[in-house]
Amino acid sequence: MIQSVLKILTKTPTWLTVILGSFLVVWQWFGNSISQEIQLALFATLILLTGIPHGALDHLIQKEIDKHARRKYNFWLFLLKYFFVMIIYGALWYWSAGISLFIFLVISAWHFGETDLEKIPTEATIWSFTRLIYGFYILAFILLTHADEVNPIIEQMIGSQSVVLKYWQFVQQNVKQILYLLGLSLCTFFIVSQSEYFVQFDKIRLFRLAFILICTIYLPLLPAFALYFGGWHALCAFDTIHEYLRKDRPFLSFKLVYLKALPFTILSILFLGGFLMYCHYINSQLSPFPILFIFISLITLPHLIISHQMNHQTK
Repeated sequence: MIQSVLKILTKTPTWLTVILGSFLVVWQWFGNSISQEIQLALFATLILLTGIPHGALDHLIQKEIDKHARRKYNFWLFLLKYFFVMIIYGALWYWSAGISLFIFLVISAWHFGETDLEKIPTEATIWSFTRLIYGFYILAFILLTHADEVNPIIEQMIGSQSVVLKYWQFVQQNVKQILYLLGLSLCTFFIVSQSEYFVQFDKIRLFRLAFILICTIYLPLLPAFALYFGGWHALCAFDTIHEYLRKDRPFLSFKLVYLKALPFTILSILFLGGFLMYCHYINSQLSPFPILFIFISLITLPHLIISHQMNHQTK
């Protein structure tokens, strides 16, 4: 019995996220509220174990993409392009935080949609719109059900850009209407997309996703975001990447793929840790949360570009 359960959890690790989400909700309801320290610990654990590592395989994905495209892979050129995109986007954050935040929301929405709705034919344009709306719904669902906690982070990220703050205040005042409109749009596009290009979805997989999202409603922002991003999105992305990399190497294990992510995972952690230490010891006025989300945005953009190439090539 125990071996069967362990086999299921190993094959489908998002069941662990379902269990973790259930435990956290019960804790939040019937115990004391989850302390700030435990929230930070949960957030850091999931981000460090799965969130950052799933993007630390981009060099291997690029190598495989070049191989299938019959191009010569150059590791140093890959790094140069990768960091160039991050630097340009970082400069944009400095120049206009409002525009950068909008870009971050759009690319995150697309990336979530492309990862979660993975078995979509590339020629189906209607499904591309469905993916984007799906991603926006996921983002809105997590952020707007925690609008009070998101508010100070938004204010610190965009500074004194009053126009952006006005838009955010409008969103805060119309949370239910926005979620309803996005949900209605998603259902409409999904039905139309299915009628034109039918895609068979795993119903149990959709159940796990729905359950995880419901859990996020009853949790504070940090564990809620980590539960979806680290406990769902990153694990699903790992599965997709593993399948892609093992096409020509059928015996390539998930464990080996994860270990190959460690060098860039450690590099990312050191970079982020150094910056957070700078904020804490040298410039204590800087809050770590906006820095953390800006850092996630910087690594998301080049990661999205490579993931999109991988998904397009797979299809």
